[in-house]
This record gives sequence, structure tokens and C-alpha cells, in this order.
Amino acid sequence: MADRKVQVFFYGSFISLKVLEEAGLKKRPFAPACVHGYELVIQPHANLVEGGDGVVYGILANMTHAELDILYNTHIKNFASATYRPEAMMVFTRGGKMVPALVYISSDMKPGFADNEYVDKVLKAATSYGFPKWYLERIEAFKS
Repeated sequence: MADRKVQVFFYGSFISLKVLEEAGLKKRPFAPACVHGYELVIQPHANLVEGGDGVVYGILANMTHAELDILYNTHIKNFASATYRPEAMMVFTRGGKMVPALVYISSDMKPGFADNEYVDKVLKAATSYGFPKWYLERIEAFKS
């Protein structure tokens, strides 16, 4: 029996196919999507903070729990000291469909300046998905 897959919303460097491949995950289709009521921060890594009218763009993916474990309990430890925990949220696809998904958020990230190389990875991937210009400018504003 194949491992069961769950919907997950990525919004930071995990929207980059190259980053996912570096973590050992196989290519698969992803769907651009967004969550409402949050804002993106990159201090020093991507995270979500509650923000009323905020919108965060990312991708919706189907992943197994084993793959999520690789990303959030192994791979991320190579560059981040924060712990990310899954939260259930409603995510909106580009076509306007609302779907439930896991979204990983850190509550213990120590504030710091974003690494420009990290921001560039997020920005390049966000550009490739056609995210709005204002959102790309927001990402770029995290460069030091």
C-alpha cells in the first residue's frame, strides 16, 4: 500500500523545486495558491504571522508524512534553528477553490536579518509561479 498523501501549503524556500530536489524529494505537480489572514516574514527564514487582511502566496502540494518529516525534521535543520509545526488551514487555489491543507509555522524563530541568497531562492521561485508584482516586491524587501 502506498503512503497516504496530505495537502500541504509551502510559502518559503520550499516553493523552489531545486530546494525540494536537494532535500531528496521527487518532482511532482504543484498548484499556486494562497492563504488569507497572514503575512509573510523572512527574519531570518520564511514564516507566517497573523495579519488581518494579509495574503501569503505559495504552492499547494501532495506529500507523504515521511516526506514532510524529511523536510521539517531533517533538511530544514541544515539551515534553520527554528522548529516548524503543522497547522490546519484553508488554502485558496488560483482557480478560487478552497481546500484544507497543512501549513508549517514556527513559534520559536529568533528574529534576524534574512540571508540574501535565501531571499533570492524564494524570489526566483515566486516569480516562476507568476505571483503578483506587489508580493514579489515584498519578498525582495527582506534583502539586507
